[in-house]
Order: sequence, then C-alpha cells, then structure tokens
Amino acid sequence: MTDPFSPWPVAGVVRLAPLAGETTMSFVNRLAARYNVTVTGLLSAMAGPGVRGVWGKGCLVGEVFLAPAVRRRLASLCQVPESHLSRALPSWDEGADAKANGDQPNVRFASGSTVPAVMLGCRLCTAARTGAPCSARLYSALRPRICIRHQCWSLDSLALDRVTLVEGQVGLAGVPEVIRAHQRLLPLLRRRGSCENAFAVAQAVVASWWDAHWRDEVLWPARLGRVCADLPEGEVAVLARDVVTYPEAVAVTTVLSDRLWRQRILEDTHGQMPHTLAEVPRLLTELARCLGRPWLVEQLASSSAGALFAWVRACVRRERGAVPEEDVWAVPVAHRPRGLAAQVRELRLKHVGSAPVGGRPSRAEQAYQVGLAHARSYAARHGHLAVPKYGRHEGFALGPWLANQRTGVAALPIERAQALHRIDPWWNGPWPISWRRMYHRALVHVQKHGLVDATAGFPGTSLALGEWLHEQCSRYDDLHVGQQRLLADLGIRPAHARSAHPRRKSLALAFAAGLDYARAFAAVHGHLATSKSTRQDGFPLGQWLMSQRSRARMAEKETDRSRALSAIDPWWNPPWPMAWQRAYHHARKQCGSNQLLVPGDGFAGVGAAAALWLYAQRALFEELDPRQRDLLREIGITAGDAQARQTSRFYPTGARIDFAVGLAHARDYAGVHGHLALPHPVQHNGFPLGRWLASKRGEARAHARRTPAPWPGMQALAALDPWWLPPWAFAWQRDYHRLRLLFAAGLEPPPKLCSWFSEQLAQRQTLLPSQQRLLQELKDLPV
Repeated sequence: MTDPFSPWPVAGVVRLAPLAGETTMSFVNRLAARYNVTVTGLLSAMAGPGVRGVWGKGCLVGEVFLAPAVRRRLASLCQVPESHLSRALPSWDEGADAKANGDQPNVRFASGSTVPAVMLGCRLCTAARTGAPCSARLYSALRPRICIRHQCWSLDSLALDRVTLVEGQVGLAGVPEVIRAHQRLLPLLRRRGSCENAFAVAQAVVASWWDAHWRDEVLWPARLGRVCADLPEGEVAVLARDVVTYPEAVAVTTVLSDRLWRQRILEDTHGQMPHTLAEVPRLLTELARCLGRPWLVEQLASSSAGALFAWVRACVRRERGAVPEEDVWAVPVAHRPRGLAAQVRELRLKHVGSAPVGGRPSRAEQAYQVGLAHARSYAARHGHLAVPKYGRHEGFALGPWLANQRTGVAALPIERAQALHRIDPWWNGPWPISWRRMYHRALVHVQKHGLVDATAGFPGTSLALGEWLHEQCSRYDDLHVGQQRLLADLGIRPAHARSAHPRRKSLALAFAAGLDYARAFAAVHGHLATSKSTRQDGFPLGQWLMSQRSRARMAEKETDRSRALSAIDPWWNPPWPMAWQRAYHHARKQCGSNQLLVPGDGFAGVGAAAALWLYAQRALFEELDPRQRDLLREIGITAGDAQARQTSRFYPTGARIDFAVGLAHARDYAGVHGHLALPHPVQHNGFPLGRWLASKRGEARAHARRTPAPWPGMQALAALDPWWLPPWAFAWQRDYHRLRLLFAAGLEPPPKLCSWFSEQLAQRQTLLPSQQRLLQELKDLPV
C-alpha cells in the first residue's frame, strides 16, 4: 500500500466477510477500518488516484458502484471469493461504467436519496459475525429489521445533512407484542407471495392513522411509553412510529393478503366503485376486531380518501379487469408514510427556532388553492359541485379542474380530498355528473313542494323530471347505494320504488286545455283549419289538432272528443285535404259573411291567390266532393257558373297558376284550334295560356333530365295534343301548324312559309321520322 499512484495488485492480509444484505459502501467502510485507512484511500488504491465525492456522514447511507476490475481487486484484498460477495451484497454486480466522478470511470457514488432505505444492523449480531464491535448498514428489509434474539428494532439511517446522521436501535423488551407480531408475520412471508406488498399497503394505512391522532386511540401512546430507545425525547414519537404501529400493521396485512376478503369487498359493493368505506362494512368490522378497536368502524366509515380507500377501489377495479394485479398493491405517492428525515428536520428547526418550518407553497399547491376557492364559490351559489365537464365559473375552468380531481381521487392527498368533501360530500360520487345535476333539480322541487309521490306518478313535477324519477325507480336495485341514499331524501325508498307509477299527464285535462285553445282560435277566425305551425297563445294548436285528426281517423266511430271539436267547427276534420279547407276559408273571408262572389267580373275585389283558387274550383266543379260543392255554393260558386267557365273572363295578377286552371284553358283552346302550339304571348279568355304552356314544357324537360319516370301532367296534355312537347324546335312546330291551317282553309301561304316548306322537303332525309310523317300529311292535303 506504499504506492499511491497505481492500483494495489497484492492480495490482502486480512479476511473480512460481508453480511447478508449489507451495502457495498458499508462493506468498503468496514474493510477500510480494518486496514486503518479512509474509504477514499482504499478506493484510490483499488481504482487509482482521483476518487472524489466520499466525505461526510451522509455517504454512509449511500452506495458505491464498482467496475469489474475494482471488484476483483477488492475481493482479493478481503480474501473472499467474488461469488460470495455477489450473493451477500445486493449492489455488488451493478457496474460503474458511467463517468460519475470526473475522469474516474471505475467508481460511482450514489447519495442516500437515490438508493433504497438503509438501516443499522443489530450491533450484537454484527459483532458476533465479524468478531469486532463495529457498525454495519443493511438494506432495509422486512425480515432482518427485528432481531428476535436480542429483542431490538433497527431504525432506518437518516442523513439530515452532510454532518448529521440519525440512526440507532430500539429495545423491544418492554413491547413483547411487537415480537409476537413479527413471529406471526414470518410464516405469512414464506407462504404468500404478495404478503410483502400487502405489508407495504398496511404500513401506509396505519401510518395515516398514526398521523390522525384520534382521541379514542389509547394503545399507541401507552406502547410508545414502553419503548426503550437512546434517542432525543422529542424525536422518539417520530422515529419510533413504525415500531409502535408494527402489531397493527401485521394484523392489517393478514386481512389484506387474504383473497377471501377481496371477494367479500366485491360482494359488499356489488361490483360498483365505493364512495366511502361505509360500503364495505364487513371489512371494517374485521379490522376493528383484529385490532381490538371497536370504535374504528365508525371512525373509518365516512372515509373517502387514504391508502385503505385506494386499496378497496383497486380491488374492485381488479375484479372488473380494469387494472393488473400489481396495481392492487401500488400505494399512491400521496398516501405513502411521510419520510422520517423530513419530520426530524422540522422538529429540530422548531426547537432551535432559527428558520420557519414551512416555506412558500409550491406552484401545484397554489393552483389547487385557486381551484378550491372557485369550488367554494360555485357551491355557495348552486349548493353542489356537479359542474359539467367543460363548465366554467367566473372565467375559471372549474369543470375540467374537478374532473381531474375525480380522475386521480385514489392518489389525492387526504387533506385535499377532505377539503372538497367539506364543500360537497358527494363531489366524487361514482356515477355520472348528469345524474347528479338531475338529482339537484328534483331536490329543488322537493324543497318547494315537498316529497315526491312515486305511487301517484310524481304529480306536480315536470314531464322530464317525472320520467327521470320513474326511471330511477324502475332500476332502483341496480343503483349505487349512495344514489339510493340520495333518492331517500326525495321520498323514494325501496317500497316506493317498487310501487311507482310512470309520470303521465292527465289525458282528460290535456284535452280540455287543448279544447279551450281551439275555442279561442275559432272565436277569432271562425274555423279550425289550422296549419301545423299554428300556435294559440303559445300553445301548439296546429300540432294538437293534427294529433286529434289522426286519432279520429283511426277510430271506428265518432268519439266524444270528435263531437266536441265538431261542435266548434263541423269541418275540423274533412275527408279532403286540409289545404283545400284552408283555401276555402281564406276565400270566404275575402268575400265577406253576407256577400256572394260574382264570377262574371273575374272575382273583382278578391286577392290574386284566392281568385286563382276559385277559378280552379269552377273549372273542376263536377269533380269535387258533393260536400265541397255545397260549401262553394255558400259563397256563390254554382254548377251553372261552372258550365259557363269558357265565357267568363279572369285576369290573374301574377300569382302561380293552378294546373287545373291551365288545363281547362288548354282543353278549350285545343278544342277550337286542334293543337297547343301557340306562341308565348297568346292568352285565352284573359288567361296567359302561351306562357303557362311554355312553363309546363320547361318543367317536363327538367323532370325528364332528373328521372325516367313520366312527368305527372304529361298524359293530360298529350291527350289534347300529342305534339305539345315535340323533341324538335318548337318554332318548327308553330310554322307547321300555321301552314296546315292555311292549306286546310284553301289559302295561299305567304312567301316565307312557302320557302320554309320547300326547304323542309329538300332536307327531308335529315329530319326525324315523326317530322317526315307530318310533312307527308301536309302534302296529302288538297291545296
């Protein structure tokens, strides 16, 4: 060891065996002490000069990772085979290839915050195995923490800073229940693979109970007084937490690791996500029995946060197949036991009074407080926190904020969950927010009008609310127990739910109300020929009458309701279209109550639309229903007037012309002239027949382009003139009929028509076959 500049190649002269579970740093420290050198000097001799970073007591709870060459030299120095070192030292085989210490790649140090917890091994056991009084630090494991032979508990080694190291042992002679609990736990660790995970959950559970400082808790203070520890008096309550709560942690572990209790949890919750621990009463009863604390059931029943609540929710989700098995035993960070080092540091700062314990809140905490303030404001205004997912309150996205809190409720710190619970106990109900919002509508109704009457069909409620309440009654047994509890506040209990009737409006009262609106409409307009969109004082009278007409037509005979409506208007439900009835009443209104229409003067004084309709009725008078003809006679339209329709003159004012009117004029014109090839400006008895036919030709051609089906009016017009819509230019058809008329009258056609005829004969082969036949007919006429 005289050459400090090169690794030491010579085998050691002292044999030093490692302890099972010991840290490599602890083993190197003990080896350096045997050779009476520092850790830095020993590692420099093994790995070369330049080893840095080993100073202060904090390094004792850290770890060192060695390169393979250094490990071989160290094994040679301690005279222990490297395979034995690999089995005894958990971190021995983890290399140090990364350059963590400047230019030195062979040694890498890790601080205590980046490695698993380290504890001080039993001093008597260490002395017996090493043959010398020394300290050895082991990785904190469940089995070796308690030394049954020497009745002591090894505390975790806590590095408060570079120069302050808190570690030691607690004597268990005064607390034999801790030894007995450990003896019960060891067989469980051997038999059940998940027992260590269950113990971690149980430790988090009892640690949260320890921090709660329940008034009924008397066993822990008494046990703490019997703990023997060479520690500062004020710090014993912090450092001995795990010792004092160990028997309870073992008892809780026994329950949590039993799969039977997971099945019972599923049975109690019916596979639904629990809202509080009160929904798993058998689990709470068993925990209270095992722990000897009967008051624990009531204490935990209202809990909706914490490690135990998170574990229960994870069990339900696991049985649903939503999470893997390992997630059942995952303790959220917020529910893990609080670090002892931080608590000891706070105690010492309080004692010294040199610095405040708490600093400035983190940004996450500040953001949470802002959201909590808006939640309080919203609840003060609305009485609940059932905010829609994307709802905003005073410009703050309260809906998304609450949705995030609900999503991570299992990992939410207890203080935050309790703060929201104080604002609204049902802020995180395991059912949709829409259900909660509808429930509050029902609650407002109950506060104004009293409890709802399910057996009577929820009278007094709105139709939507009544239907929702009946739906809850119909699936009452499938609802969450929390939902059933809320419905009880509305007056709906199991007996009421089973005898509930659907929410329906009284049909008799509804008809009577509609009849009153119908009377009011008829009193003003004199009829009930309404359109679908007609409303009377806000009431949808048109839709209501359509419904009544539909029911009357389906009935085999006249009903009381039909007679009531007929008493208001005998033609409220005519056998012809309602459009005809509305047009009739429109025309009747224009002619006055005691004044008959005068067809001969073109219905002077009547609006254009009504006049067109009246002319169409005169044209089709004989084709109407006899009862329609009777109605027309009441306003002056008679059979004689219909027969004289050809001599009457009518002057439209630009409204759309009815097809029946145009067809009647076309029939008259074709009867006189034998065709319908008239120019656009031609009128017949004042009717614009040329313009009307031109528009019908356009409609027919557009219809042919859209579909191969025949145009509806084609057959009627083709019966008057087969060539009313020729497939060639219409000017050709007009010239043809002009020439035919002159030939038939024995007159000489003008030169222009003669030239046209000669031209058509000359190019006859280029014409359509139908045009050729028409020309042949002209040649056959006697001229």
